Formats: sequence, structure tokens, C-alpha cells
Amino acid sequence: GIQKGARDARYRLMADFCAGHGIGVLLLGHQMEDQLETVLMRLSKGSGLDGLTGMHASSRRGALRLLRPLLDVRRQTLKDFLSQRQQDWINDPSNENPVFTRTRVGAVLEELRQLPESSLETISLTVARLSRASRALDELAEGKIREICHISPFGFVRFDAAALEDCPDELALRLLTTLFTLVGGGGQRIKLQALENLHRRLFGDASGRSGTLGGCQIVRHGESWLVSREPGRVGLPELDWRPGSASLLWDGRFDVTDTMPDYGLPKERLTVRALGAEGWQIIRELDLTRTEKNIPAKVRNTLPALWSGDRLLAVPLFSCGIPQSFVAKGRFKMVFKSLNS
Repeated sequence: GIQKGARDARYRLMADFCAGHGIGVLLLGHQMEDQLETVLMRLSKGSGLDGLTGMHASSRRGALRLLRPLLDVRRQTLKDFLSQRQQDWINDPSNENPVFTRTRVGAVLEELRQLPESSLETISLTVARLSRASRALDELAEGKIREICHISPFGFVRFDAAALEDCPDELALRLLTTLFTLVGGGGQRIKLQALENLHRRLFGDASGRSGTLGGCQIVRHGESWLVSREPGRVGLPELDWRPGSASLLWDGRFDVTDTMPDYGLPKERLTVRALGAEGWQIIRELDLTRTEKNIPAKVRNTLPALWSGDRLLAVPLFSCGIPQSFVAKGRFKMVFKSLNS
């Protein structure tokens, strides 16, 4: 875990720098050998199709977008390019240390290149074809989700209990991954082995009725499945609302927006945190719609609300206003991120 710890620290430092300087996009220097070494490492550990597509050319780390424009460029080509322009670079000494897996995988990659009709480009072609197959499965899974799932603006998903009976396992696994990422906010990595075990237990011969994964809980309710956010051991985030802010992303699930950021708010500390059972006790007797009253407790307790200490100020997802709140009704909005977000 030494190299992973160092890598996480580098990303954290770069992300903090970007956030402090108003930078929304970070370009990374990963090149062809980095990509193929990553694929071989995942292959050796039993990775599935998605893992064998390697690093993505575009990804996100919180609000920061990461781009990798050099994945098709050989390492030596990049070195030659830099040398011609008198641009120095830094070599990570751990990349030469045989104790680390990536160093040993680099030697395996070199051996593969020596096979007849093999080269870095032909191995990269395999990765590109796997990526094409993975993207096709993603599109099929999203289409299936639109067909069978009801995605609620309150951040949960329902689908018919029989909806996956005719669905190939690989497509069902991709569909569940998408749902768990959507409902769980994408904050937790979903391990394929755990996902396979859950799928087998709930939709195979075992016929289980509930499970947790990726920050989500999936529960059988009569003739349907309910996928909702699970608070988890560490609970849900509590984020300060900074005066003058226009928006923030809460729990990776809800875009919270102040529609009048230029109009001052009181100087007391405001936070966005879960409604919880405490907040529900405050609003349950207000003028709620039938739909709002029937939201399962496990869902409503994990929805965001605006607080000042122990005082509930606004619950924009619900139709009611909070009596004696200084926050004008409709000023704050909270929108669940959909598949198109």
C-alpha cells in the first residue's frame, strides 16, 4: 500500500491546489506503458471487464475533472519530446524498486513485447476493444434502467422484482453498479467480488431479501426492490454553507443551490446535513403531500436539509415551508443528480 498511499497524497495535493486557484480541469501525464501496466496488474488480480479497460481518458475526483491525453503515447516518445525542448522531469525512484508490483509488471510487459507479432500498440489495441465492449454494456445498462426503474427526485430507486429475471448476469451486474453509484453518491468503490456475491444472494437461488454495498441498501418490498442511501458507520456529511456561495454538492448526490446568493444571510453558521429523524419530527405535521408522507424512513432520514445548529431552516425537497424561518420559501433548491448529470 506504500505506492497507493503516495499516489493518494499526490492527488490530494494537486486537488487542493486546483481548488485554491479556481482550476476545474487537471491534465495528467499517464502514457501508454502506465496504462498497460495498470491493465496487467488488474488482470493478475481477477479484474472484470471494466477493470481491464484501464484508466479512463476522462474521470472525476470530487468537483475536479481529470484528463489523460497521453494514454496512446509511448513513454520514450514523451521523453524524447521533452528532451528536445529542454524540459526536465522527475523520475519516481519507487518505479525501479522490484519490491513493488508495478515494477515487476513492467518487466512482464517487456516480455510480452518480445512475443511474435506483439508490440505495445497491439496490446493497446486489445485494451481499446475491451473498452468498446465495456461502453456498449454501459449503454445497455442505462437503457435497461430507464426501462425498468423509477428514479425518485428524493434520491431512491424502485424496480420490479421480476425485472432482472431475463437479464444476463454481466448486464445485471453493470446495472446494479450504476444504481449503487447513483444512489450512493459514488463515494465508495464497488468491488466486483462483493457485487457478484450480492447479486447471487438476492437474485440467484438464495433469494435473499436485503443487502448493503457501495453506501446503499437494497431491500425487497413486496413485488419490487428499493435501493436507498445507507448512512453507514461514519454517517452522512455536514457541510458549512459559506456566505455568498451559489451551490455545493452534498454527499455526491444532491446539487444544493442558493438562487439569491447576492442577498445576505444571517451571520450565524449554516450547515447542510441530513434531515434525520429529528428533522422529520419537525416537518411531519406540516402541510406535506401524500407522496412526501409515504417516503420510507430509511430514505427521508438521509435527505439533505439546511440547519443552523439544532434549528431546521429549510427542506427544499419537500413542499412545506418551515414556520419562523428566515430563509424565504423557494430560495434554496436541492436536486438529485440523475443519470444525465
